Amino acid sequence: MPAQPGSPMQRKPPSPRTRVIAADAPSPAGQVPIVTPTVQSTTFRIDGALNDAMDRGDYRSQFLYTRMGNPTVRALEERLAELHHAEDAVCTASGMGALSALLFAHTHPGDRVLVASALYGVTDSLLDRYLAPAGRTIERFDALQPDSLRHALDHGPAALVLVETLTNPLVDAPDLPALATLCQQHDTPLAVDYTFPNPLVCTPIPLGATFVVESLSKSIAGHSDVHGGLVCGPRDAIHPVWEAMLHLGPCLDPHAATLVRRGLKTLALRTDAMQVGLGRIAEHLATHPDVARIHAPGHPHPLPSWLQGRGGMMSLVLRGGDPRALRFLDALRIIEPATSLGGVESLACLPFNTSHRLPASRERIGLQPGTVRLSVGCEDPDDLLADLDHALSASA
Repeated sequence: MPAQPGSPMQRKPPSPRTRVIAADAPSPAGQVPIVTPTVQSTTFRIDGALNDAMDRGDYRSQFLYTRMGNPTVRALEERLAELHHAEDAVCTASGMGALSALLFAHTHPGDRVLVASALYGVTDSLLDRYLAPAGRTIERFDALQPDSLRHALDHGPAALVLVETLTNPLVDAPDLPALATLCQQHDTPLAVDYTFPNPLVCTPIPLGATFVVESLSKSIAGHSDVHGGLVCGPRDAIHPVWEAMLHLGPCLDPHAATLVRRGLKTLALRTDAMQVGLGRIAEHLATHPDVARIHAPGHPHPLPSWLQGRGGMMSLVLRGGDPRALRFLDALRIIEPATSLGGVESLACLPFNTSHRLPASRERIGLQPGTVRLSVGCEDPDDLLADLDHALSASA
């Protein structure tokens, strides 16, 4: 029987101009790649499974548009949630994007938000310049004194409590279990900014925290080559964070997620090397005549029981104030004078002109002139000690 006009048998093949654009057919091979593939696509073909998911309001197990969800990003979220003992997680384009999504999802105009007095300087700016004008009341308390939080909670209901696991830049360790107990007694969510340590050193959620928020750019990725952020916690409480991320826009790019996931694989190796180096450096500088004080986990006081390691962060206070500290940075040869932290390379910066530029933020945390923040990397500790000694001598 001859083919009818317009039947598939007579359909004209697409032209080369169309074929170079057309979507590829799925690979028939069934082998599973060892490395999670990077799905670098902004949008996805709509099929029956996606239609069913959209009917349920589910855009995270099936994928429509990468700002909503992406297979590469979702795989990273699930792995990080597992490491933090959380039910769910949302990844964002930066740590500040993660914190912003959390704060706007779980606080509302008229709410009290209780925050530690010692916080990262940009977090302070976010609270004072954006959250407070949006109708939230920001109240600060001393996270190193649990009674300070008790008094604030007894004063009235709060929508959220925000603290840091280890304070930036003085590396003080609040009593997280005590703070979590107080929040639970007052039915108040506790969010812990977790940027300084990592899940191998401490996991705040089993200690009673509701949320963990962190910059994935630091020790999780570990190579100073990608930005990312994370919020994890209970599944029903993470959904509003995902919605805030969706509307505020700080979604994590799939290629960035691949870089973070690659770095995560060497987290244990890097953590071991950093902790060895930090221990050597802290012990050496604690008695150095040009160093007025050091701030480091385990120095001079023992680590709290809930902290399972030192991590790689410390600060030192140089005799001679900020002018001496500037000369000290200029004299370093192996340790890089740069901001950020948690990478394989050691970095040093001055909080007075980086994280805590505002005088009010320096006064609030008691930042002394001459403070140098040090992120210990994976270099040979002997080389780092020699570099520090050289810079101390050259800056005198």
